Amino acid sequence: MTTIMEGKKVAAYLSEEIKNALEESHKHGIKPKIAFVRIGDLTDAISYENAAVRRVEKLGIDTEQFHFPGDVSAKAFLTKFREINEDYSINGILLLQPIPKHIDMKRVVELMNPIKDIDGMTPINIGKVLMAEDDRLEPCTPAAVMEILKFYDIDLKGKNVTVVGASAVVGKPLSLSLMNKEATVTTCNLYTDNLVDKCKNADVIISAAGVMNLIDEEHVKEGAVVIDVGINFTEEGRMVGDVNYEAVKDKTSFITPVPGGVGAITTTVLAYHLMMATDFQKEPVLFLES
Repeated sequence: MTTIMEGKKVAAYLSEEIKNALEESHKHGIKPKIAFVRIGDLTDAISYENAAVRRVEKLGIDTEQFHFPGDVSAKAFLTKFREINEDYSINGILLLQPIPKHIDMKRVVELMNPIKDIDGMTPINIGKVLMAEDDRLEPCTPAAVMEILKFYDIDLKGKNVTVVGASAVVGKPLSLSLMNKEATVTTCNLYTDNLVDKCKNADVIISAAGVMNLIDEEHVKEGAVVIDVGINFTEEGRMVGDVNYEAVKDKTSFITPVPGGVGAITTTVLAYHLMMATDFQKEPVLFLES
C-alpha cells in the first residue's frame, strides 16, 4: 500500500523544534531575524518571499525586507548588501533569485558571511555538505528532501538512488547529501540518454528537473520511493510536479504529492536553518575578508 509523504507533517515536526530553539534564544535576550533581499519584481520571487515571510513570522521570527529596483547599480547594491551582511541584528540572509545579469552573483556570494547563509549558497557551506560537517547550512530544497526522507524513516544505506536534475541549488548538493547517507547515487541531467534505464532499477527516484510528466510508470519499479521536487503549471494554471502522479503512485511504496510534498516544508527548513545560524553566531563570528 502506498504511503503519501505529506510535507505538512514534516513541517509540523520541524516547527516544534524551531519553537523550542526560539524560546531558548529569547531566554538569552536574542531575537533571531531573517533579512530577505530581492532585486526587481519577478512574480515567482515575490510569491516565494511572501510565503516565506508569512511562514517564519507565524513561527515568531522577526523579518526585515530589502527591495531594490531591477536596474540598481552593482556598486549601490553591493555596498548595501555588505551593510546587511555586517548588521549584527540580522542572523540569516536569504537572497531571492534570480538576480539581474549586471550584478555578479559570484561577488555577492563572496560577500556573504557563511554563518548567515541560511540557503547554503556560499562555497564554504557547499564544501561542508561535501564533507558532511555538522555545522553546514545546506540549500533549503535539498535539505527539505532529506528531512522528508528522515521523517518517513527511509533507509538510504546501500540503496540505489537516481536523482534527475543536476542544478547547483538542488541536484548537485542533494546528490552529495545522499552519498553522505551511504546511498549509491546516479545523477541525470537534460543530456542523459535513455532515462528509463537509469531509473527503472532505482530504489529511490528524486526528480528536480522542472519537466511535467518526465517520470512515468515505465521509469518506476514496484515498491520504489518517489520524491517529486518539480514545480510546473498546466495550461489551466494547476500546479503539478515532474512525476505523472496518477500513473505512478500505485507502484510506489512512498510518494510525495505536488503540491503538498517537498515544497510544503522548504520555508520551514529556512526557519530551521536560521535557528542553526543563530546558534553558530553565539561563538566568535567569522567574517571573511572581501
